[in-house]
Amino acid sequence: MSGQGSSSSDTVVRVEIYLDDATEAVRVLSAPPFRFQLDSSALEQGEHILRLVRVDAAGGRRERRIPFNVQHEPAVEVVGLEAGATVTGRIDVDVAVPAAAAPPRVRPKGPSLWLYIVSTVVVLGGIWAFFMLVPMYSAIVSAPASGQVSASPSGASAPPVDQQLLKTGETLYASDCAACHKPSGEGMPPTFPALAGNSFLSDPTAVVKRIYDGSGAMPSHHSYTATQLAAVSTYVRNTWGNGYGGVTVKQASEAAPQASAGASTPSSSPSSSSGASGSGAGAPSTASSSAPSSTPSTAGSSTASGGASGSSGSASPSASAPAPAGSGAASPSSAAMQAGQKLYTSDCQSCHQPNGAGMPPTFPALAGDSFLSDPAAVVKRIYEGKGVMPSHPSYTAQELADVATYIRNAFGNDFGPVSVQQAKQAAPKAAQ
Repeated sequence: MSGQGSSSSDTVVRVEIYLDDATEAVRVLSAPPFRFQLDSSALEQGEHILRLVRVDAAGGRRERRIPFNVQHEPAVEVVGLEAGATVTGRIDVDVAVPAAAAPPRVRPKGPSLWLYIVSTVVVLGGIWAFFMLVPMYSAIVSAPASGQVSASPSGASAPPVDQQLLKTGETLYASDCAACHKPSGEGMPPTFPALAGNSFLSDPTAVVKRIYDGSGAMPSHHSYTATQLAAVSTYVRNTWGNGYGGVTVKQASEAAPQASAGASTPSSSPSSSSGASGSGAGAPSTASSSAPSSTPSTAGSSTASGGASGSSGSASPSASAPAPAGSGAASPSSAAMQAGQKLYTSDCQSCHQPNGAGMPPTFPALAGDSFLSDPAAVVKRIYEGKGVMPSHPSYTAQELADVATYIRNAFGNDFGPVSVQQAKQAAPKAAQ
């Protein structure tokens, strides 16, 4: 929702590391030196691709793909007998064990039948040991499953879906998650993975933990009660064609024992949470876009992503950065500030936070951001979006003016109001 301040668009803010076709990053490097260790022992033998995505301050992405081949050392090496060879009579076969400090090889002058038999047994025994005793290599990342699922992989073990929790979860998702994971659950990969058909959701404990503790770009939701955790988990596990079964309040309490046990109603939601889950991600991961805040209250509006927002918390703006000096701007009306605050609470604070501090570098701070000094640029950024920030095509010119006015004059900012006429000029396609 804001610009990048004075930072250059060429400044690298992070490097995302992916393997093969995975949609969730194995590692995210946010500060130089951009260095990481690739453990090829956990990869299957054969060809792979390392993908490095550079993300600059303006949200631009550049990708480089590096193909490579993984070859794991065999348990034994054999000289004298090739695979698939046709042989007759006696054959000299030498067996080398790489890990052992074997004495210098001496080729027998006249091998007998027993040497051939022993060598064959050693070769076959080594091959058997390699395949039977070496643990299967686990995948480093697991990409979300594509398409729709109709039943829970866990079968009858999942509890039935509680319709009251499902309804509450829908409200929470619309308020806190839809801006990043979309009302359709398709997400904005790779930063915000799709929830529709995501096999990570098959594990209710993992889903609750991801929502409560966060991971990577997805923030924690420590303001959620166990009831709210169960509600939003139930919703994402049983929407968009998913059918993974319900999540009980008891399961949520066990998965997140530090969560409050307080009950919630469909009309209540914590004030600044977002994101429901990730790809087990590595997922996959499930990534998201918010952090918890303090005081819940009710404010309805159209969400930025096109879904109806549920109730969300309104937080009193607190300055986390000094107001720009010498603005001398006119004071905005209280009506515009109130309307803008409702929109911000519903659609923006999950990423930019109730106090405008943001979550840099992905979601820049609004408090003290000089980008806000240009009303036309602010309106265009809200309406059209950029990078990981979604567009807001459902906003009217009045709503654009209100939310732009609010962020330009909250959090210690003093950039002055934005009129409806200015909003119309900056976003002529916006509804009147």
